Amino acid sequence: MKIGQISHVYPPSVGGLENYVFRLKQSLEKKGAEVRVYTTDFNIHGTTNRGKGVVYSKVNFDLFCNPFSFELIKELKKSDEDIYHLHAPEFFPSLFATKILKDKPKVMTGHGHSQEMQSRNFKIWVLDKAYHPFAQYILENMDMIIAISKQEREYFLKSFNLSSDRVIIIPNGIYADEFKSNEKDNKNFIKKYNLREDSFKILFVSRLIDIKNPHKLISATTNYLKDRDIEVIMIGSGSVKYINQLRSIADDRTHILGEVNFKDLVAAYNISNLFVFLGSWGEAMSTVVLEAMACGLPILSTPVGGVPDVVTEGENGVFTDIPIDEQELAEKIEYFMDSDNKKISKANIEKVNREFNWEIIADKNFDVYMQVLNKYR
Repeated sequence: MKIGQISHVYPPSVGGLENYVFRLKQSLEKKGAEVRVYTTDFNIHGTTNRGKGVVYSKVNFDLFCNPFSFELIKELKKSDEDIYHLHAPEFFPSLFATKILKDKPKVMTGHGHSQEMQSRNFKIWVLDKAYHPFAQYILENMDMIIAISKQEREYFLKSFNLSSDRVIIIPNGIYADEFKSNEKDNKNFIKKYNLREDSFKILFVSRLIDIKNPHKLISATTNYLKDRDIEVIMIGSGSVKYINQLRSIADDRTHILGEVNFKDLVAAYNISNLFVFLGSWGEAMSTVVLEAMACGLPILSTPVGGVPDVVTEGENGVFTDIPIDEQELAEKIEYFMDSDNKKISKANIEKVNREFNWEIIADKNFDVYMQVLNKYR
């Protein structure tokens, strides 16, 4: 089977969508499929040499971070795959591909849409309204639409009046085995970043930007947990200005590490006691929550995007409402500090391996391709 994936971004660009397309390509190739990714050079700095099967096209301009590429249009016209998998309907490459590949088998993965997201951000609401006719055209011309959460599926059905049998849910996933650590790496991580052995460690992995609310976690711990033996570990990229703002409100129990290598990331998950995720309404199915669960961490999260599909209150963790109340957040952190979390830890490891292991997700995507291709035979 020859499969064409179409995405406006791809590694070495960094992000959840990029990782999803990359992992899917790897998994499909293991099954014997021939996979070619059609993408752009948007967000890429330096080389685009990522091995065979990836076509990077030059971006001529972008509109609100939505890349337009004449070269990509030419490449799509030359393509001859058996089936095409488009990613994210709100980007120009998906629009081009839908038009050019009109009579070809096609599926689309949404990667995180919801009515809440549109209603709570005026800029997103305006852009969504302007692009809605184009997204309608794209989705109506898909043989199958894949939502990564229940919330996204409901959004597609209501906003685009699609038939329910054409929109299915396939969540995100991870390679759970990649997040196993060893005692040596864990101890090296603690020493490297000047952490204390016996403190209660709260891990936050995300882009360090305002809408991810890292400042809320810092304020909760510095203002309401002053006398508790805790350490907050923050991992993720962010502007120097914003990170300096975070440091200005943090005490010496907060360690803002920025970006770290993968070995250190795995160690951070495995030496921590609690994972905090404070995403806004614009979230999809965040893989960091799955990664934390794979390492046995209980989850304290906002109930956004696909997180409620993964985290059951009381079984896998606890939710904190939006807007975030810092005192309430601190109280929920203390709940985990004062509880035996072994049952949650076991449940989280088992759930990720049972439902969200990446090979299971890849198999479900492959099954969709077979179902669609059978309609064309």
